[in-house]
Parts: sequence; C-alpha cells; structure tokens
Amino acid sequence: MLIQYHILFGFIICFFLYPVYGTNIVIIFLASILIDVDHYIFYIVNQKSFNIKKAHEFFVLSESTFILPFHTAEFLVALLFLSLFHSFFFFVLFGVVLHFILDITDETRFDYIGRFPSLIWYLARKVNKEKFKNKE
Repeated sequence: MLIQYHILFGFIICFFLYPVYGTNIVIIFLASILIDVDHYIFYIVNQKSFNIKKAHEFFVLSESTFILPFHTAEFLVALLFLSLFHSFFFFVLFGVVLHFILDITDETRFDYIGRFPSLIWYLARKVNKEKFKNKE
C-alpha cells in the first residue's frame, strides 16, 4: 500500500481510537507509517542509492520477491514479547498490526504478495535452493 493511504487510514483509525487510548494513538499512528523504513533500507543496500524517489518507484513497479525485516512474523513476536514488559511496545505492535492489515488488504486485491512473511521461512527456502543447485 502506498504511504499516503497508510497515513490516511492510520489517521482515521487513530481518530476513532483516541477516546480509548488517548495520546498513545500518536505511537500507533507513527508505528503504522514508520515500519516502512525497511523498504528504504532494502533499497539502499540492494541498489546502492539514497534516492528516495527512485526507491518509491522501485517498490511500486517491482514484481520481485524480497524480505523486509519489519514486515515479518518474527518482528511481530518480538514486539509482542516486549509489550509484556512495557506498554509502549503494545502501542507499537498495534500500529504494526494496523499496517499489516492495510498491506494485506491492498495486496490481496491485486493478487500480489511481494515479500516473505517470515525471516526463517525466507532463509530456509534460500538454503533449500542452494542445496538443489548443488545437486545439478
């Protein structure tokens, strides 16, 4: 989902959550947007460029599969664990889950999931592919 929609839907949802969570909605809102920083980090590392406009184009036009560490089940589990010790992480987790719901809704509309939902799954597939190549 494009960032402007994360901002729009995040704002609308946080508006309705304000009576329940008060100013903690700021954490939820920011987490629901800032999680996408892993897209930019991925672009910098793989394309050796800091051009944010080209990074945006890369992800909008890309049909390749990639791993985004903040968009994984392991990241959710880590936030869940940390939220047991401090409420700040609960609100970050809430924002991340909101982000995931918006991403999944958007991607399923287009029959496209361009990332692996798990670091472990990604690494296991990579190891298996290398084993398969070595047998040829």
